[in-house]
Amino acid sequence: MARNYKELQEKMDPTSRAENVRRVRDELQRMALDELRNAKRLTQAYLAEMLDTPQSSISRIEQRADMYLSTLRDYVHAMGGVLQVHVVFPDGGMVAINRFGEYQDRSYVVRARSEGGATYRLYAQPLDEGPPLSTKALKVQAFTKTLKALHMPDSQISAIRKSLEEAPLTEIGGRSARRVFSEPDLIVAGFEATGMDQAE
Repeated sequence: MARNYKELQEKMDPTSRAENVRRVRDELQRMALDELRNAKRLTQAYLAEMLDTPQSSISRIEQRADMYLSTLRDYVHAMGGVLQVHVVFPDGGMVAINRFGEYQDRSYVVRARSEGGATYRLYAQPLDEGPPLSTKALKVQAFTKTLKALHMPDSQISAIRKSLEEAPLTEIGGRSARRVFSEPDLIVAGFEATGMDQAE
């Protein structure tokens, strides 16, 4: 009879349980992209839809040994993660690299708010540090165009608009499949630094 992993884990002594957690963490750190996607229980089709790209492109990304950081960042963001680049020195020192080109590579979550009269606004809240960003008030066509600029597939855009009919505020991607966006992508899509008028 198959036994529940949680039941087995509860019977383990604390030392064995801690060792098990450490081994799982170590294994996750060594995963290839396709293994990481499988561990997150995501399909290539899901990532293709999130990135608005053919499934064959996801397969190629997972097979490549060399790619642009922006490609890897988008792939990781579509899984709900944040790509971080660290330089590790022989003396044990470590430095995080978060500035590539003109913008810092900050990560944001985005919320959409209905402002009535078929007008919407998008708000971007940083996951760590950085200024909050927002769009101007957008009519339906501009709202759709902005979401497309963020590489949102049509099915996701329709779901966001439907959600805003039921509630005035929604997070892009939702709580269970949080979508993370980079600052350069948001700037290109028309976001700019905003004051205190953030979506709550």
